[in-house]
Amino acid sequence: MKFISGKNNAFITELCKLKQKKHRNETGLFYFEGLKLLEEALNSKCRGKIRYIVATENAAGKIAAMTDFGMTVVTKEVYKKITDEQGFEGAMCVMEKPEQSGPSYEKPVVILCSVRDAGNVGTIVRAADALCDADMILTGDCADIYSSKTQRAAMGALFRQNIKISKNIGEDIANLKKNGYNVFAAHLDENSRPIGDVEFGAKTAVAFGNEGSGLDPEITEMCDGKMIIPINQSSESLNVSVAAGIVLWEIGKSTNKV
Repeated sequence: MKFISGKNNAFITELCKLKQKKHRNETGLFYFEGLKLLEEALNSKCRGKIRYIVATENAAGKIAAMTDFGMTVVTKEVYKKITDEQGFEGAMCVMEKPEQSGPSYEKPVVILCSVRDAGNVGTIVRAADALCDADMILTGDCADIYSSKTQRAAMGALFRQNIKISKNIGEDIANLKKNGYNVFAAHLDENSRPIGDVEFGAKTAVAFGNEGSGLDPEITEMCDGKMIIPINQSSESLNVSVAAGIVLWEIGKSTNKV
């Protein structure tokens, strides 16, 4: 067990850099915080990806009861420098990014296109895990799945999901179709079908677009059909994570997951 009390320690400086997406991409590392998320990681297929566990003196005993993985203990003042949470528990884990295996072509698939809010992305990842065990494909301009905000919203689901960051979404949609998928766009126009009229199954993929502008027309045209969730006329729209949750619930019912 190491102990660090200096804010300018080289290890602490490197941890602080992981707040930046650029540095996470360069190092292949990311961090998350909280005892619950640490427990999820220790019990997941990603356990072997853990590089460091950093804890305050108050949290060190709780972590020691969970694992014998070596810890770096820091003072509360040092931890304040590396955290981006206000009411922190004092438990941080640095992990290598899991390999992106892409869709298994055996499960439902959620496609996120330009969903920029980290809370929305994390919430959808969590719902995909909980409701129908769906794989996910994200365009590169979505919120970073390895940001601390996304991690908090996903609540450990990122350690279990197959998530691909797409370099060519058109190619990925074409591959889904080649593997027998019906690909739907969550999109409103005169040809959209109410969700109650859509037949879901394990070979269903649904694309969701940006919070403000929705799906690009090019992506919509690649899909086999369009669907909507009927809402009160007095309401303009649903939040994308709420809409995705409703669709995932329907997929889960059709595939006997819920």
